[in-house]
Amino acid sequence: MNKRSDIETDIQLVHMIKAGDKSAFGKLYHLHQNRVRAIVGRYVQDREEAEDLMQMVFMKVFQSLRQFRGDSAFTTYLTRIAINVGRSHLRSRLSRKNGMEKAAQHMPEPITLTTPEDSVIQKERHQLLTQGLRTLPKVQQRAMWLRYIKELSYREIVGEMQVPLGTVKIWLYRGRHQLKRALKKQEVGGWAG
Repeated sequence: MNKRSDIETDIQLVHMIKAGDKSAFGKLYHLHQNRVRAIVGRYVQDREEAEDLMQMVFMKVFQSLRQFRGDSAFTTYLTRIAINVGRSHLRSRLSRKNGMEKAAQHMPEPITLTTPEDSVIQKERHQLLTQGLRTLPKVQQRAMWLRYIKELSYREIVGEMQVPLGTVKIWLYRGRHQLKRALKKQEVGGWAG
């Protein structure tokens, strides 16, 4: 199939679904499941978790399809929902973790940018963490940056910041807890899901 006939097929299936044809949604699902699986798979490493997110995407599509006016291609609409579900899942997972260190251990490996979706996902991850770090006092920001971004050891941070080891540990402890609270506030503050 070529791209034009794919778009026409999507439009026909959307009209059929809106008219009450439940089997048309199964066809739409079959046509786009691999795209959605690939998008949400960038947010999680576990295959079952990716499958759960994929199902969530299609549930949201089914629930909101009546509002789809066709101003953009269906694949654009579907991709946006998949990215929002992935972002929401990532924010939720980050906010539940006890500090930045545990969240970093569970984040997916960095992805090689090959598609526009990859670029959006990586930019959103970076923005989320950067915004959270900005809420911290300057000394905690610097300590967190040195430890978790530059991956310096505690000893190296002591040398870099010229403060005692106990002070570095306190700043990191407080920074992790404040970052966790900041991420929760961002989630409650109206992030799209």
